[in-house]
Amino acid sequence: MGIRDETKRQTRQKLVEAGIELFARDGLDRPSLDAICAHAGFTRGAFYVHFSDREDFLVAVMEQAGGPILDAILTTDPESDFSQVVTRFLAAAMDGTYPLTPQGGVRPHQLLDACARSERVRELYVRLIADSIERLGATLSHSQGGGTVRADLDPHATATMLLALVIGAQTMMELGAPLDLAAVSGALLAMLTRAGPGHGSDSTE
Repeated sequence: MGIRDETKRQTRQKLVEAGIELFARDGLDRPSLDAICAHAGFTRGAFYVHFSDREDFLVAVMEQAGGPILDAILTTDPESDFSQVVTRFLAAAMDGTYPLTPQGGVRPHQLLDACARSERVRELYVRLIADSIERLGATLSHSQGGGTVRADLDPHATATMLLALVIGAQTMMELGAPLDLAAVSGALLAMLTRAGPGHGSDSTE
């Protein structure tokens, strides 16, 4: 990559980071494009080099704000064990990394607001969810092969349920509702690793 291309990449990245910070602090509507550009240290002209309009910018901000966290925590290497995924999510939630991004984070309600107002943002997150389910399902399947997850579970259906639980937990955390993540994670692992009726040592006669 040449110096010019690297400079352009850095400019775009700084604009996106400014958007993440200002949207998280002031909401999606309040920050003007001029304010975003000024916060990043650029002019409006620089903005339009990289983004066609505000919606195009919003898509870029939401993609960076949400994608890497899910990718780092949920959509791990399918060869890893599922218990590692749960441990990673629990650690991130308890130390404040999840559901926020390192830049300060776009809140879950802001993400839903962005999806409601922009079909492109909604489509982006639907694809992200589908990809997360597919890759989490692959991790579950691998763990079933290793004997650490119940063999009678459907990996895709279970991955869908787990991601729905994560989204629900995220909402509860934002609301400040009581949520003992360690206890919930322990119960989840117990359910997924204990054989149901007719399967294994816990079966009844």
